Amino acid sequence: MRILIHARNSRLYEPKDRVRLMNLLRNLGLGIINVRVASSHVEIDVNSDDLDKLALIVSEAVGPVLSIVNLSNENKPNDPFRAFVFLFNEERFWEAHEVLEPTWRVSRDVNVQGLIVAAASFVKIQENYVESFLKLAKRALGMITVNRIDCIDTLKFKEELRASLSTLKPFKARCIA
Repeated sequence: MRILIHARNSRLYEPKDRVRLMNLLRNLGLGIINVRVASSHVEIDVNSDDLDKLALIVSEAVGPVLSIVNLSNENKPNDPFRAFVFLFNEERFWEAHEVLEPTWRVSRDVNVQGLIVAAASFVKIQENYVESFLKLAKRALGMITVNRIDCIDTLKFKEELRASLSTLKPFKARCIA
């Protein structure tokens, strides 16, 4: 089954360490699909049917396991926009982008697609693809044309995303009542 495991970044890995970390985990017997390095955790996308072995290897190689998400099960939140904000703020950008996909598929709203592209841009930072981040972030800025999408303050979101083009750092999205 396909698993997304989050481990505390105890060894202070950086996005530049991603390929080395992927190779280390593969050499330890894991069926690694991808690795993304956030500021406080490492996100490991892996095929595994042995969660105990997976958790043990990851905790020894990376740090304590924070969460395990079974990607084989479709998880549809009641409020995808609030889920997006939560995941985005936890630097779980791949999941943030995924949580809005069903909403976008129904609405085809380019503004929702802009949020998805913005989250995907930060995935590229976590994978150490700075040029791809810049390209996607700029694309997202052009797609989001409204002041608010559901609970998300997109004016502030766009302002922070513009700043990230210079800092290459994530920011906190926010929901307004």
